[in-house]
Amino acid sequence: MSTLLPEYTDNIFHLSIPVLAVDIVLFTIYKDQLCVVLVPGRNEWTQGKLTLPWWIIGRGETLEEAADRILKRDTNIEKVYKEQLYTFSDHGRDDRGDVISCVYYTLVSSLQFLSEMDLTRVSLMPFHTVSEKTVAYDHAKIIQYAYQRLKWKMEYTNVVKSILPEKFTLRELQNMYEIIFERSFDKRNFRKKIFSLGLLDELAEYDTSNSKRPAKLYTFSDTDLKIVGIL
Repeated sequence: MSTLLPEYTDNIFHLSIPVLAVDIVLFTIYKDQLCVVLVPGRNEWTQGKLTLPWWIIGRGETLEEAADRILKRDTNIEKVYKEQLYTFSDHGRDDRGDVISCVYYTLVSSLQFLSEMDLTRVSLMPFHTVSEKTVAYDHAKIIQYAYQRLKWKMEYTNVVKSILPEKFTLRELQNMYEIIFERSFDKRNFRKKIFSLGLLDELAEYDTSNSKRPAKLYTFSDTDLKIVGIL
């Protein structure tokens, strides 16, 4: 497969046709906050600001292949949940010319994030601090759109499994929902709902990080994305 080399990127903006790019919104939970992964701006128009991982699609690449390449190049992350979010094509998105961006949003657990990501190459920004003052292009708008999609997805599917470790406690599961939805849930009702859906397998293991009261560990019984109506 032939790809467009980085040194030719600026030259392509002189063409009279729009440029096709792929942007990645990568969410993870870090220190009990929903965070998005950003990278330093790579040109004079984005100096001093951060951007989403993105790049021009290469010749012969599919959108999926480009998304995987950009994700690996910028974050060192592979094999994560990703979903095509939306295509952004407003005029003026990039000062150099018309850029059409096909955006994917991805989810990664904090354990995978900490073990695989090169923290010298990325910035981890809490979602609530993202703004047009700190993030270049229209990427703040894109991140907000991705966050709304994430909440909708969590309401009716088991996609939360993609941002949790393989083994987790019920408290950790509920905590994910409370962090992302920015509100608390009644413990009894939340657990009753989760168990009624048959999503979890109880393991013969305990989380011993709390020596006073070790908590049971669970895992998701189905690795596939399922429509379940959690909230």
